[in-house]
Amino acid sequence: MQHETFDRFAIALSSLCVIHCIALPIVASVTPLLMSTINHGNAVHEFWFHQFILIFIIPVSVLALVAGFRCHRKNLPLLLGSIGLSILVIVALFAEQLISLQLMSHTGETILTVIGGMIHAAGHITNALATKASHATSCSTAH
Repeated sequence: MQHETFDRFAIALSSLCVIHCIALPIVASVTPLLMSTINHGNAVHEFWFHQFILIFIIPVSVLALVAGFRCHRKNLPLLLGSIGLSILVIVALFAEQLISLQLMSHTGETILTVIGGMIHAAGHITNALATKASHATSCSTAH
């Protein structure tokens, strides 16, 4: 049951990232006052927000996905969670370099982050469902 809590927490963190990436540009474009105080394309803002959120996402995700896998032995949740997490990490670490080399735009960064977050969340949702569906006796040894 404890790893289901980690899955839920990881889903919430992933959702926070998606909300940040979608809502902030919309609010900033609708409200000119916010544009003067918050610049979504600011490298410092992006670096610190994404690095900060990853400090929580990575350990929670690894704990939840590994504990879930030990319980249900299904590869799909682990695969989806890992792919989504990898996308989030790669974008967070290398987006500014790719943008400066004009290999990606700020919009591309947002799109990749949202896609990574959705895949990551899907991994944790499938992990939680697979864990719930598995037998309690097989999960009790995974704690």
